[in-house]
This record gives sequence, C-alpha cells and structure tokens, in this order.
Amino acid sequence: MITIVGNALNSNNKKVLDKMNKMDFEYVKKEVLAQIADGAEFIELNANSLMENELPFLHKAIAIIEGSGAKALVRSESIETLVEVIKIVKNDVVVGDIEFDKEKLDKLLEVARVTNGKDIKVVAVVKEKGEDNNSSPEKSLLIAQMYIDYLLDNGMKRENILLDPVLRPLEEDLSNGKLFLNTLELFKLDFPQVKTIANLSALSEGLPMRCLISSHFVSLAIEKGLDYVVLDALEKPIIESIITTLTIIGKDKNLQSYLTFCRNNREARRKGN
Repeated sequence: MITIVGNALNSNNKKVLDKMNKMDFEYVKKEVLAQIADGAEFIELNANSLMENELPFLHKAIAIIEGSGAKALVRSESIETLVEVIKIVKNDVVVGDIEFDKEKLDKLLEVARVTNGKDIKVVAVVKEKGEDNNSSPEKSLLIAQMYIDYLLDNGMKRENILLDPVLRPLEEDLSNGKLFLNTLELFKLDFPQVKTIANLSALSEGLPMRCLISSHFVSLAIEKGLDYVVLDALEKPIIESIITTLTIIGKDKNLQSYLTFCRNNREARRKGN
C-alpha cells in the first residue's frame, strides 16, 4: 500500500512560515488533524527557515503530531537537528534529506542504532553532491546503489531506506516527469525491498491548475512503484487518484479502501459537506 505524507507544515510557504515564527501551535494542531483526517499517516515538518528557532519549534510540533496519532517526517539542512529529532521522538520517524556524505551519515547512524524500539527511516536524496540537474536513470541507479550499500553495511534495514529520485518542475525541462518515472522504475526493479518517496507537487511548480497534473501523475508514479507520496491530503482529486489506482492495479485488498472511500463520500454528501 501507499503511505501518505501530509505536507501542510512547510516553512517555504509564506503563510505557514508566519505561523511558525509566531509559534502558533493551535494552527499547527489544526493542520495536523486535518491532514490525518484525510488519510495522512506521516506529517512532514520543514522548519528550515526558522533558523535558530527551528529546533524549539520542532520539539513542540513533533509532540502535537505524535499526540494526534500520526508520525513525523522531518526535513532539515542541519544534520545536528536531525540527530536531535531522533532523540526526542517517541514513535517511528522519517528524517531527511541527506545527500551521500559519509561524515553526515555516520552521525545519523550512530544515534539511530540506539532507538529503544523506534523505527528510524532515512530519506536518501539520489543526486550527485552539489548538482542541481537531474542525472540519467542509469547514473541515479549507481548513486542509489552506493547509498544503499553504505547504509546496509552500517546496520540499516532495506525497508527503512527511502530513495528520493528528486522530481523537478516541468517548467525547467518537459522531460522531467518521464525521467522521474524511468528512474523510479529502475529503482524498484533493482531494489524491490527498498522504499521510494517523492513530493509530486514539485512537477507542477509554477504552472496553473497544479492539482490537475498531480492527480494524474500520482497514478503513473504508483504504477511504477512509488511507496511514500508527499502531498496536501486535503487535495481530494489526488486522494481519489491514489485510491482508484491502487484498486485498478490490484493493491487494494478486497476493494476495502475503495468501498470505504465511496461510503465516506456518500455520508459526507448526506451531511452537506
């Protein structure tokens, strides 16, 4: 099955950043509960723009997420912040984004070994260090292999490695969607037990009617083997696409998710929502 990561708490969004700067945790809780209600299992936290206030914010936001019954996916440019996050979480957590850097990985792996039963998952950004352009699927495969080998040698389980092929906007290159799908397909062929993750909204960045692109693209990505989808769970057309795609390709056992979704929709219409 697919895992949905709600991404409503990203400091790259000006409105969200303003709420974070004000330490508005009522807003945080409201967003967390809304994302969970619409299917998110993980809540993404990106507080990079808070700088020295990043960690104090994360401390309280993680407590809200875990207290609401979800898990946190924390993105930070600071390896020290990610190490601290692993220490403070009570449940499973995903941390990232980490390019292949042995020194940074070693710091993370050292604390991840002492987890007291918590599952620590790592988002492995599959690109050449310092390179902004996408690599070919074959080159990305070599980078991913290097990453996986190092993490496995240091005791991490395959299913706790989340490969991020780095989806880039169509505005930059019209082939970016196809390149991502081809890379994703290679990853799943060569590393079937390793997981994959992507923020699908990146493809439509700068374009109108972004949800239209995301809702179609998510079906293609799931068919190629995407495991973790980062999105706004309140975008109903995308959730509909995920559920119907899983049903069509035979990954919805006994049509349970599809029938539940249809039943919930009928109840919501009856109540006027």
